[in-house]
Amino acid sequence: MKTSVLEKLDLWASNNNWGVSHPSDDERFWSFVIEAFKSGDTSIPEDDFYGAIVKYYADEDILTKYYTKFENGIELLRQFVK
Repeated sequence: MKTSVLEKLDLWASNNNWGVSHPSDDERFWSFVIEAFKSGDTSIPEDDFYGAIVKYYADEDILTKYYTKFENGIELLRQFVK
């Protein structure tokens, strides 16, 4: 994972309100997705994704939900630029 992408992922995960949805959480998450897309880091392995954020939150079901959201966001951006 590129440094800029990892930094955005870490910024989101370290500031996320895991138990409560907050608009800033979504903004930081989508900033990470956009950075990954712009930098060409669009196929981050699940283990790398989890490994980068498990120190902040370890519920695998929730992490899987966010990983799927990442994949869907990347696909949406791919379709948008076609």
